Amino acid sequence: MTLFKQIALLVSAIYLILLLIIVFNDFSRTGNFQQGQLQTTAQDMATTLGIAISNLPEGDDEATLEALFNAVFDSGYYTRIELVSVDGQTIHQKSQDLDISGVPGWFLHLVPLEPARGATRVMKGWSQLGELKLEIHPGFAYSTMYQALVSALRWFVLLFVVSMLVLWVVLRYLLEPLQRVREQADAIHNNRFVQQEKIPATVELKRVVEAMNLMVAKVQDIFDDQAKTLGDYQQLLYRDKLTNLGNRRYLLDQLQQSTSEESGLHGCMAIIKIVDFETLRDQQGYEVSDNLIRILADLLRQAQADHGVERISRFNEDEFAFLSAADESEVSDIVRKLFDDFQALSQKEPHISAVKLLAGICALEIGGEIGNILASIDYCLSQADTRGPFSIERQLSTSLELPQGKMQWRSWLESVLQSNQLFLVGQLAIGNERFPIQRELFVRIKNKKDQIVPASAFMPMASRLGMSLDIDKEVFRLVTSNRDIDRKVPLAINLSAAFFELAEAQSEFDQLLQDFEQSTTSLCIEASHHVLNQHPIMCGKVSDRVRQHQHQFGIDNLDLGQSLQLLQSGQFDYVKINAKTLHEMSRNDMRAGYQALRTITDTLDISIIAVAVDSQEVFDELKSLGIDIMQGNFLAEAEAI
Repeated sequence: MTLFKQIALLVSAIYLILLLIIVFNDFSRTGNFQQGQLQTTAQDMATTLGIAISNLPEGDDEATLEALFNAVFDSGYYTRIELVSVDGQTIHQKSQDLDISGVPGWFLHLVPLEPARGATRVMKGWSQLGELKLEIHPGFAYSTMYQALVSALRWFVLLFVVSMLVLWVVLRYLLEPLQRVREQADAIHNNRFVQQEKIPATVELKRVVEAMNLMVAKVQDIFDDQAKTLGDYQQLLYRDKLTNLGNRRYLLDQLQQSTSEESGLHGCMAIIKIVDFETLRDQQGYEVSDNLIRILADLLRQAQADHGVERISRFNEDEFAFLSAADESEVSDIVRKLFDDFQALSQKEPHISAVKLLAGICALEIGGEIGNILASIDYCLSQADTRGPFSIERQLSTSLELPQGKMQWRSWLESVLQSNQLFLVGQLAIGNERFPIQRELFVRIKNKKDQIVPASAFMPMASRLGMSLDIDKEVFRLVTSNRDIDRKVPLAINLSAAFFELAEAQSEFDQLLQDFEQSTTSLCIEASHHVLNQHPIMCGKVSDRVRQHQHQFGIDNLDLGQSLQLLQSGQFDYVKINAKTLHEMSRNDMRAGYQALRTITDTLDISIIAVAVDSQEVFDELKSLGIDIMQGNFLAEAEAI
């Protein structure tokens, strides 16, 4: 029961008690007064009528007496008038039965009034003619008292309604801070920390609001402090201090993710090497060598902005590396452009004019060994070194047959969509005691050579051609129509960046949510941290829609190097983090960073799912950290569904 209803009930009870007391007291006093008034009136009328009869020439004249009696009867509620002689004979009488109209029977029993009687002697000269008796019915008094009761009740109802309205308005105003306190509590539940700026004047409410604001401020401070701690450890773990790019550990981690089943990248890795860097540093000093490193870092950032180069890092003291979704030919063009820009800048920097660069490029494949990739690039660098400065050597592409050029890609993807060649594979995320928590779905294509082409191979080009949303729609259709999927396990679907940028697939997405809401299967909708960070408003809307349909919403590939404020903008049920990242954070010198991560996720009630678990060692280490949900080829390989 709401506070308004409780107070309204209390006020109603008080009003009712006051009404009963007032009515009882008033009717008791009014009844006695009316009874006395009736008796006085009866006696006065009897005396007056007796005097009138005494003054008649003939006291027993029937016609005259009838006229006098009628005049009295017509003046009020008189039921009986009788003139009795001394010997007891009735000289004249008149009586009538009166009905009390408009007064209910319960009221007559509530206020009992007795008929009023008056009597007087009638004299004729010095002799007594007889005795006059008169009786008044209390009907007039009943009618007057009932009308007074009805009027009082009307005023009571009016005042009660007015007081309830005033009470509602006053309580609404006074309790508005409590409503905002409730909204604060709901906001905390939804991972948002809101403070009330308007402090109420009521002392008790003021204390409640101030206490709530203090609690929210402390929770926000905890979140910010832990996020800062986590960011600091992320910088320490994965950042190069001089360039603020990723370091070797970062690149290896990204490379491991890129070759895993959950990869969103299919392309190349490139390493740019500075020839004789140590000699330059010994001869020119650290200032010149550091300046050279900064110049190359800026050029790589520019390439990232212009050509979509990803995951740039300072791989070694004299090497930079990056990943790209482009093929070897496009990456070679990017590196060649970077070399040209460097040579143009070196003409303005005399200290580095003699610096020479080399580049090695290697294609990436799902399931490829990191050691083999690095060995291939080292071989490419050695070959480039034999060819001279600013040479680029690349390993020829893999055996996977893919279209060449945008026109061929578009034609092939359109053919794939029209002929329904897309199919799904699923990989389980396992919880305690090998219990399946969710099945993440990946989209695949078979080419003309019956080779399986992963999404990481065609989605980057589909995105460039503006076709990734069409693939999302096809995935929605496959998930809805495929009845062979084990629907006892929640299905995880990863949304592309185009879904958050365009509104074309919203109706199909809502239909997907509704279809699964009516079934026993739940959905786990997710998108990468990078995509969600770029579209925070749309992220919040999608999160609300997913939760309205009783499904889950999560972040795929959480990047601890990015801002974690996103965790507060939407309602997330889980985050997926690479197992290697968590494994690195489990070391003693990084343990505080992991504790900060757990504090944030536990505070926001978000589960952690470790992905790309590839060995028993990593599995055991994550178990010791308290990670209960894991996904990777070591636990369960992706299977066609």
